[in-house]
Amino acid sequence: MKENDNLLRFIGADAIFLDTTYCNPKFCFSSQEESIDYIVRTIQRVRDEYKGSEEKMLFLIATYVIGKEKILVEIARKCNCLLHVDSRKMQILSILGFSDSGFFTEDLEASDVCVVSWNVLGETWPYFRPNFVNMEEIMKERGYTKAVGFGATGWMYETKKEGYAVRVKDPLEIHLVPYSEHSSYSELKEYVRFLRPKRVIPTVGEDIDKSSSKGTIALRKHFAGLVDEMANKHDFLLPFHQKLESELVNEKVSEEGMKELRNLLPDWVTDNQISSLLQTSRGDTVEAVSDFFERERDFYEEANSCSSDPVTNPQETEPIDLNSFASSQSKVEVSISCPQKLLSQITKLCTPKTPTKGPNKPKKRGSSSQMTKPKKKGKSVAPLQTPIGGKQSTITALFGRFSAASSGQTSSTAGGVLHQNKEDKIDDSETDVDRFLQIISDGMTRESAESLLEKAQGDINLAVEMFYSQKQFLTDKISGKEVSTLNAKVFVPADSDFKNVSLPVEEYEPVMHACWKAGEPAPYLHLARTLNLVEQEKGKIKTTAMFCNMFRSLLALSPEDVLPAVYLCTNKIAPDHENVELNIGGSLVVSALEEALGTSKARIKDLYNTSGDLGDAAQECRQSQSLLAPPRPLSIRGVFHMLRKISSISGSGSAGRRKILVISLLNSCREMEIKYLVRTLVRNLRIGAMMRTILPSLANAVVLNCYSAPEKTINPEALKEQMQVVTSEVTKAYNVLPNLDLLIPSLLSKGNTFSASDLAMIPGTPIPPMLARITNCFTQALKLLQGRAFTCEYKYDGQRAQIHKLEDGSVRIFSRQMKESTSRFPDLVNAIREFCNPAVQTFILDAEVVAIDRKKAKIMSFQELSSRERGSKDASLLLHIIKVDVCIFLFDIMLHDGKRLLDSPLCERRKYLRNLVQEKPGYLQLATEITVEGKEAYANNEHTINKVRSFFEEACNSSCEGIMIKSLDADATYSASNRSDSWLKVKRDYVDGLGDSLDLVPIGAWYGNGRKAGWYSPFLMACYNPEAEEFQSVCRVMSGFSDTFYKEMKEYFSEDKILSKKPPYYQTDESPDFWFVPELVWEIRGADLTISPVHHAAVGLFHPSRGISVRLPRFVRALSDRNPEDCSTAADIASMFKSQNRKMGITLENQEP
Repeated sequence: MKENDNLLRFIGADAIFLDTTYCNPKFCFSSQEESIDYIVRTIQRVRDEYKGSEEKMLFLIATYVIGKEKILVEIARKCNCLLHVDSRKMQILSILGFSDSGFFTEDLEASDVCVVSWNVLGETWPYFRPNFVNMEEIMKERGYTKAVGFGATGWMYETKKEGYAVRVKDPLEIHLVPYSEHSSYSELKEYVRFLRPKRVIPTVGEDIDKSSSKGTIALRKHFAGLVDEMANKHDFLLPFHQKLESELVNEKVSEEGMKELRNLLPDWVTDNQISSLLQTSRGDTVEAVSDFFERERDFYEEANSCSSDPVTNPQETEPIDLNSFASSQSKVEVSISCPQKLLSQITKLCTPKTPTKGPNKPKKRGSSSQMTKPKKKGKSVAPLQTPIGGKQSTITALFGRFSAASSGQTSSTAGGVLHQNKEDKIDDSETDVDRFLQIISDGMTRESAESLLEKAQGDINLAVEMFYSQKQFLTDKISGKEVSTLNAKVFVPADSDFKNVSLPVEEYEPVMHACWKAGEPAPYLHLARTLNLVEQEKGKIKTTAMFCNMFRSLLALSPEDVLPAVYLCTNKIAPDHENVELNIGGSLVVSALEEALGTSKARIKDLYNTSGDLGDAAQECRQSQSLLAPPRPLSIRGVFHMLRKISSISGSGSAGRRKILVISLLNSCREMEIKYLVRTLVRNLRIGAMMRTILPSLANAVVLNCYSAPEKTINPEALKEQMQVVTSEVTKAYNVLPNLDLLIPSLLSKGNTFSASDLAMIPGTPIPPMLARITNCFTQALKLLQGRAFTCEYKYDGQRAQIHKLEDGSVRIFSRQMKESTSRFPDLVNAIREFCNPAVQTFILDAEVVAIDRKKAKIMSFQELSSRERGSKDASLLLHIIKVDVCIFLFDIMLHDGKRLLDSPLCERRKYLRNLVQEKPGYLQLATEITVEGKEAYANNEHTINKVRSFFEEACNSSCEGIMIKSLDADATYSASNRSDSWLKVKRDYVDGLGDSLDLVPIGAWYGNGRKAGWYSPFLMACYNPEAEEFQSVCRVMSGFSDTFYKEMKEYFSEDKILSKKPPYYQTDESPDFWFVPELVWEIRGADLTISPVHHAAVGLFHPSRGISVRLPRFVRALSDRNPEDCSTAADIASMFKSQNRKMGITLENQEP
């Protein structure tokens, strides 16, 4: 639409006639292409499901006599099949030009897809009533055992259900597909938004013949905010403009007429009399002369009377003389595209003069005896005289108090004007900049206003003209055509250099390219502009460079704002282990937006439905909002501290208090700030950048900042190496101490000499856990650990826990996600205190918490643990209400009495662990393990293989998932946050041949069909690639789910959990009906792995353009203790695929289609 040259000509049109057939929010159905794709996918899916079976499938497509031919053509083309039509329909298609398309046939045996008339499948008005009798007759008549019908019309759209409705009566199905040649509600609004006309004229609906009817008004309300609401204002101002033009034209005529008339009349005739004659005759000189000589005596007596009056200046005798004023303003130019300039000129015309006592009224013939009588009070002297009260507020007070002062008038009248304006003018302390900002009311920054006034040499009128000229230029440039900008609302960034951070690192000047000055708090605008640019960028290198430039300016001008900026960039307000939450829901944000933006919840909802993002919706509302004064700028630290304050509010009425603070933030937003502030409030920035990008960017900025002084020079290669070193150290430090409050200050103080060893491990701050790689057989594990001593441990089916003892004796427990869960396990806290050596002051342990039946000495399933009662953030779980007992199985230690053990081999760490713990079965135990010496660790050693296999079977018989195989001596350090070949997991699923299990993230889904209509099914699953910071699709999964789980996911993935479009950090060739926010992790089991043309997992590792997919995937369970970034990686899947092929004795060529 935006590329259609024919439409571009009508942007800003006076009116558009709109087909309002579906002008109702309930008709926000999908596009024609999506509806067609649904039909095609359904046909293909049903064919695949019944392929090879004895069932014979018949597909019926219901259409009108004329219309919806596009559906038929696309089905034939995409399904690669013919469509059967009867002879009458074939004749119609021939007339329409489809006879030679090769898509249609009259042979019943040639196709299982048949076109039927509209009412064959059922009646559609006032609601759909299926006719299964007709379908069954057709099905049996043509020898089929199952029939699937499709009715495509907008009237079949059902708003009560998500997805497309399906009517089922075995063996018959009818799919109601929303499709129409008429535009849907969302398409109508998008069309109006693009053209932005002055008004919309509905063409379909009740009582629309009259523009003022209720039906027409109701339909027009749907487009409030999308049409040019300034049109009426401009139409109101236009007559003033036209009047001004007329007066300026009359001015020229009057000057010539007065000159000509003076040459024809006696010398004693005054200018006022000449002017009056011309006005009475409407500029006709002949008529004016005739009028004069008819009343010559009257004019003479009047002239004599005036000659004795000391006031001889016409301007002193008339409150307003447009002719006199116009003669001094002959060079005024009027631009209809600049409403503020027009108002300024209207102001000058409407500026009142101080009235003085007028001359005596002209006398009639024979009344000379009354010539000396004073005129009656309140009478006017001439037709142009207009009595104006001296204290009346003028238009100058609204649009340009400075206009009279700058006019240069020196007459007594001008003095009177200035005297009157003294009562209305602003305080003397208010500067020209403040006046200018009040006039434009466009959210312009003070710095930009000062710059513009400087260019205008202090002339505010000229500055206003320059400002609107710039807006007109930008509007024309955007549209690509010479279109009128009178009614266009264009958002102009306050700083033309808002893209500075996207400059190459070597070209960026941290001070010169910043949008604030040293000593000032860094504006939130600096961060928002960077996020806006990053959102549009897909490459990690470019993204890192932009964040680097952003941090360089902060380091140079406002170093104290670096820490808040890092938090805001990573969508955090505190370290993860502090469990600090904003406690702000989407409804509170919408309510705050209503008040801050002066809009309605309905409009916000409409915009949200269109964009799929609340931040984008808020930005759209802000752009159409006019402000009386520019907002007070937000600062980075101000936003951060306000968010921290919001998170601390609790108790009765806390929602209202939080809302007030949110509104105060929203009111101060400029440019695109509101977009990212709202996204921050709903905890989803949607920029695809995470801590793995932000920290390296900051590290690079710190290094560059150290060498920014002119006297410091360094070789580019050495600089690059230095940046890599510091980046590596910062990453290591964060993996050991993921607390930005400690890491960032240390980095800034040390600069390019920073080292991870500068920061010590602190009990109470969790460490990202070490992770294991997957292996599917013992032989593979022995090959990886060949010649190295290793240990095998039970892999318990429980919840990962990290247990800390602090110096004050307190015990804290953290989950795999580094969230504190101490309140959930008060019994474990007691066990730690009771069974750990009290002489050891501090420690950090790695463990698995497992549900246990102590009476039977039996380990329970993970589901039992999940059903255990949960404590709250502020209150611990009471011991007497606990129904599910747990046991702690310890398997590693990272800190012992203040000594860091991460770099020690596992065999040494185990010694510390054994000395620390006194085991108590059922309460606290060390993980069951065996040791294999290095000389026995070979893949061809049958004794070792049998020993490991036997231990594995014991683990499975003990209700464990499998075993962990870990290196004991060589390469046996604790690698926080990393997956390593030093830790390998062998699960029962891998060995039993039941298929590989993966931890995957749902990133999308399709509409459910049949029994699953109204739910999501299937789901699109993805792995994570930490190098590219992207999610790569692996498979669709649609089995293993319960109805309850379907309902839970339908409720969970709604509103802000649904993305409006595919994010750039999702890599797949699939096109689901919905894109989800990556938040959940599910365990998925499949038959085997295969090369896929549509999925992108590990793309490029085994095939240049194809990824790896799971065949016959099935949902196992949800993993609540996993972060999305902790799911199976692309490298894991590549390793499994490689191992599978080696195990099965196949090559990549066997996988090629």
